Amino acid sequence: MNKMKDMMNEIQELNQTQGVPQRGGKKYTQVQDRVDVFRKYCEFNYGIETSMVVDDGKRIVFKAVIKDLEGTIIGCGYAEEIRGQGYVNKTSAVENCETSAIGRALSSCGLSGGEYASSLEMDIAKKKKKATEKATRSQNAGQMSGSTQELKKAIQQAEKAEWRLMFPGSKSESFKSHDEAIKRINVMLDNIFNHNDYSPEKKIEFISEFFKGNKDRIDHLRKLNADEFHRIDEKIKRFEDEN
Repeated sequence: MNKMKDMMNEIQELNQTQGVPQRGGKKYTQVQDRVDVFRKYCEFNYGIETSMVVDDGKRIVFKAVIKDLEGTIIGCGYAEEIRGQGYVNKTSAVENCETSAIGRALSSCGLSGGEYASSLEMDIAKKKKKATEKATRSQNAGQMSGSTQELKKAIQQAEKAEWRLMFPGSKSESFKSHDEAIKRINVMLDNIFNHNDYSPEKKIEFISEFFKGNKDRIDHLRKLNADEFHRIDEKIKRFEDEN
């Protein structure tokens, strides 16, 4: 019982210090933060199990249960998402739905830290492969001297372009690292959300076009920093839900 109280208190503290503001002044503690606290206190004495209940190509339903070592269920939650509905579900409907179910299962145990809420690769290898193939073809055709240096140069040029993103307004920006690129994406989202001249629908349209136009790079960034992109997805999902 004391451990449960400690978990609830820590999640409430996280809600105050790191909670994401919602409309009406309330805050939401993200699912991944609650899972971290759950694991910290429960270790492997309790487990979270998820199962896909429905996937008919359009509608997805996940069930999440929290069990002790004897298999007794102490928490349960369901979530439903529609493929292609909203920004997150266009690319990550399964992940979004599973995360939502886990959040609801934790909330059913008193570990909500706020309200019930849904959560929600720049492809370096591909570009390096293309650069390598191009260099090899040129070498085989007798068009390259100093093939090793030329190959290295071609790969470096491919990598240099990987940190370039196209922002709304056809503005291209390059970054020295993936962390800088992710920070810039967050700044872009805040600017769009806070822009008073655009409707919520127009704002979502801008965001969707950005992610669609930079798909390869965004996919790679997700793999490099999955936690940060999970927060970005949740930020956009909450904006959609509130508007």
